[in-house]
Amino acid sequence: MKWHEHRFHEDARRRGFYDLVPGLSGDINFTQMYPGVICGMHMHQQQTDYFAVIKGSISIRLIYDDGRAEEKFVVSEHTHKTIIIPPGVWHGYKTLEPTILFFYIDKKFNMDDELRRPTVAEEWITEIK
Repeated sequence: MKWHEHRFHEDARRRGFYDLVPGLSGDINFTQMYPGVICGMHMHQQQTDYFAVIKGSISIRLIYDDGRAEEKFVVSEHTHKTIIIPPGVWHGYKTLEPTILFFYIDKKFNMDDELRRPTVAEEWITEIK
């Protein structure tokens, strides 16, 4: 038997467990978030994100640099879908209620892979798609 110590982070926005399964090329993560938390707009140059809402709901925004229209939608525990966000797509989310998010990133977390851009609360919506 072995133990794998995963990363843990807790602050005023969330409580999360990261890199849960050793030996993978990416990270399996699990986080609990409080209502109104905004994970600001960011983009990964190489990493693909896979998000699944286990409990609660989030409003997601996707922005493309190639001229496609911005996408905005709500994902909840009732959506039963995983959102796959490839490299090069700006994305962020706002929690609409207490939320549990399961997410996988296909590469080990690397802060140098992430670019950020400003966002304001008025940019977030609650339209269901």
